[in-house]
Amino acid sequence: MNEPDNEQIQEVRKRIGSVLLGTGGIFSVLMFVDHSGLELLTMPAFWYRSRPMHLLICLGFFVCGLYLLRSQAQTAKFDDNHLKRIGNTQPLFQSVRFYSKANCPLCDDTLDILETYCDWMPEIEFVDITGDQQLEQLHGEWVPVIEIDGRVRFRGGVDPVLLQRLLTARQDSLEREQSR
Repeated sequence: MNEPDNEQIQEVRKRIGSVLLGTGGIFSVLMFVDHSGLELLTMPAFWYRSRPMHLLICLGFFVCGLYLLRSQAQTAKFDDNHLKRIGNTQPLFQSVRFYSKANCPLCDDTLDILETYCDWMPEIEFVDITGDQQLEQLHGEWVPVIEIDGRVRFRGGVDPVLLQRLLTARQDSLEREQSR
């Protein structure tokens, strides 16, 4: 996914999250008016038949809206600008090993995420665990498994936010070493 598409998706998530929160707010005001006994509004008949569900519907709007806005904020918080600030031209790690097996859709998704950060990582070494009993026993239920500098960092996929944090921490560590 290229950068403009990602920005458009984030903008849509932000708008939908805001609409859901607003709808939840309006719904909660309508619930308050209905339960307070004030006859300010006359609601349609289905409103009165669905009273037991009002609280669940209202909470659903709030939870969905907050989820969309929170995930959008996390993605914005960990953007590539921090990683680009020193103009890094060399990988931040010595090795990246990718354990996978054939016909694994999760492996394909994980590889797409890793390729987003290829400017900061060395060439990925791919290891197919199919047929290797020791590797199948060790990683079989967890593929894809990502090993960075000899240490398993991700099992069953990669969380982009955690990967960015790992890259940022490594970059900060290298900067401290260089400044000594």
